[in-house]
Amino acid sequence: PGCDRQIPHAKWGCLAHWKALPQHFRNRIWMAYRPGQENDGKPSREYVEVTREIQEWIEGVRNAVS
Repeated sequence: PGCDRQIPHAKWGCLAHWKALPQHFRNRIWMAYRPGQENDGKPSREYVEVTREIQEWIEGVRNAVS
C-alpha cells in the first residue's frame, strides 16, 4: 500500500519495500510462491495468506507511527 512503482506480477513488491519486510515474511513469500501463479491467476492458498498477514503488519506499523 502506498507504493506507486510498477513491478512485474511475479514480484511481491518493489525492491525497497521487499527489503523493508522482516526476513520471516520474505521467507514465507518464497516458500509459498508457485512458479507461474502470476500467469494463471491462481496463487497458492499459503501465498494469499501470507500476503494478507503482510498487509495487516503494514497497517499496524503505519498506525504505530501515526
